[in-house]
Amino acid sequence: MQERIEKIKNIVENWMQSDFHSPATDSEISEFEEKMKVKIPESYKEFLRCSNGAELFGGDAFLFSVNASDKCKINYDFSEGKVPKELLIIGFYNSCHICYDARYGSFFFYEYEDYDSIKEECSEFSDFYEVLDYIIDIAIN
Repeated sequence: MQERIEKIKNIVENWMQSDFHSPATDSEISEFEEKMKVKIPESYKEFLRCSNGAELFGGDAFLFSVNASDKCKINYDFSEGKVPKELLIIGFYNSCHICYDARYGSFFFYEYEDYDSIKEECSEFSDFYEVLDYIIDIAIN
């Protein structure tokens, strides 16, 4: 995970600056899960242990934190309720929510598609590492 974060930090052209927050502790993550009644996937917990949220590439992407006082905390829905409650919102990229769907154990870029057709209609990633790899690839190419 740290390798990917360093790769993002090294993308500094023009508006591409990224800002990473201080790491979250395991107790902060657990407390957030308990308070919010959510289960954060392990690959995203690995990110949180390195950076408790981030703003990437001048605001093209936000990765949400477990800080309950942050506006952009996990499950923040900037669409005001258009994301199905079954999805765990961990951030956004351009106009898509970055979500985790426990039914499939996968991450998706969700943009108001039919929830029952999410596998057919949305970009799917097996873990958060793949999400970061995709975002990095778009940024450098």
